[in-house]
Amino acid sequence: MKRAILLAGLITATTAQAEILPDALQDIKAVQFNSANVITAGLPSEAQFGKLQQAGVDLVINLIPDGNSSGHEDEASLVKAAGMTYESISVDWKKPNIEDVERFFSIMNANRDKDILVHCAANYRASAFYYLYQATQLKQDSKQQKLQTLAPWGDLESSLKEYPQWQVLMEQVKAKYQ
Repeated sequence: MKRAILLAGLITATTAQAEILPDALQDIKAVQFNSANVITAGLPSEAQFGKLQQAGVDLVINLIPDGNSSGHEDEASLVKAAGMTYESISVDWKKPNIEDVERFFSIMNANRDKDILVHCAANYRASAFYYLYQATQLKQDSKQQKLQTLAPWGDLESSLKEYPQWQVLMEQVKAKYQ
């Protein structure tokens, strides 16, 4: 009996999710600590990928479009060299679409046991996608949470007027999933 309890404890301990340690990550561009296990940010520097891994990040999701000059030339290699898993969704700033959001939802849902960084160039795409995930998949959607998650956008009302394609995307995704 004691062995079974000890074994169960060891199994639980090895599969328990740790929290991301934010102290070493404060200098990452537009970093936003959304939960103990998910952060969004702008583009980390090459050196910051090692810090991310040391702080507990397991998975990096990059939303910068392939070949975009604001990204790293081979981010997948940088992330893998730092010991993390890498996913990329090429999100067009001018034409974000539901298919990209749904792919993001799939990746997030498949990795609920991981500590995750979602990033883009300035934390606009990343925070928008994560907000939609919170609102539709986690069913956490309050005005306060929306403003907190989308804080990188600054004055949200003005920003969404300036970039109406993002307002449209948010409305479409929320209508589809709620």
